[in-house]
This record gives sequence, structure tokens and C-alpha cells, in this order.
Amino acid sequence: MTSFLPTSIQSFLFDFDGTLADSFLPIRQSFNHMLRHFGHTRELSAEESLTLVGGPLEDSVARLLPQGQVVAGTSVFRAHYETIYLDLTRPMPGATNLLRTISKRGLPQGVVTNKLGKSARELVRHLGWDRLLPLCLGEGDGLPLKPDPAMILAASEAMGIEPENLLFVGDSPFDFTAARKAGSRICLLTTGTHRKNELALLEPDLLFDSLDELEVWIREPGRGR
Repeated sequence: MTSFLPTSIQSFLFDFDGTLADSFLPIRQSFNHMLRHFGHTRELSAEESLTLVGGPLEDSVARLLPQGQVVAGTSVFRAHYETIYLDLTRPMPGATNLLRTISKRGLPQGVVTNKLGKSARELVRHLGWDRLLPLCLGEGDGLPLKPDPAMILAASEAMGIEPENLLFVGDSPFDFTAARKAGSRICLLTTGTHRKNELALLEPDLLFDSLDELEVWIREPGRGR
């Protein structure tokens, strides 16, 4: 992993699902609702649903339904998700404390997610983070999704920060590739869709098991590495 100090970071960008928020329950329930809608009797387990999170939703639906049902299946998923996601999404442990620590240092921060941008922004408001995360980009905002670097580059431009001076925090290879292509540093967390050994093979700049560890690294450089 790359050795650098928190003082070299001028802004932070975060993935959302599995990074800042535990949104896996409403996602799993919506996939299972979609399967039932199309006559399937099997239920996705929590572990199976994790493998479907991170990339574009249509790609995930295509792994569960025939190609001719992907568009309709995506619509069914989203319609159900909209009715439950606010009540069933929770902050990841340490998320609010971390965002406040970064804010107190006067550093800009935001969200770059493959989640529907409208839903992500509503969750940011619902979780009380709208003042901490004024910038939130996602699907439907006119930019290619991760692993394309476009959203990271657009966010860095909006914040007035060069990409190499920001740290992107995520939980998946999609996040890693997007950050690398953007020329940004990348911190991966084991709180989401991939196991630690899988993420370590990517050789991210930072690899932590929790947001609390990232917060400690910001406050006390050298610890928790």
C-alpha cells in the first residue's frame, strides 16, 4: 500500500452502499420482490445479494432474469425499493463521526455512487448528512457509472480539487478502478461487497475494516494501517 499522510488529502469522496450506509436489506428485499413478480420461488440469501451490489443495476438484474425481462425487472426493483429504502437503510458504524471529523477540518467531501442519484441524495438528507455531503452524484445524473472515472472527475472539478489530491473511499473493485483511472488515491473498506483478501489483491492505497479505522488514520497518521 502507498505511504502518504492525511495532510496530503484535500478532499474526500465516498461510495454509498456498503461504504457510508448499510443498505443491503432493502436491496435484497427488492431483488426478491422482483424475482417473485416474474414467478420465481427462490429467495436470494444475504450473501448472494452482496454479489449483485456495486455495478449498474441493469447488469445485476441481467444476472437474475432473461435478457428480455431486464428492463421490466429493473423497473419492478426500483418501484419496490422506493417504498422501503428510507426505513431500512442505516448508517455504517462510524459514518457520522467520520464525516464530522472531515468537515471540522474544512475539507470538501461528497458522494459518488452507482446508486440512482435521486435516491442517494434523498438518503443523504434522511440520514442528516446533507450539510456534510452537499455533493452527491449517481445514476441518472448524466455521467457514466463506475468503473468509469467520469463521476469522480466531475466531482473533483466541482470541488475545485485536482483528482490526485482527493481520497476516494469505497468497498469494491468498481471503486478501485474508477479511482485509479481518475488518478485519485483509493481507500477500500471490508464493510461491503468484497472480502479483505480480494480487496488486498488490488493493492489499494489504504485498506481498512471500518470507518472508525479511517477516522483514526485521519486524526492519528500511522495508526490502523
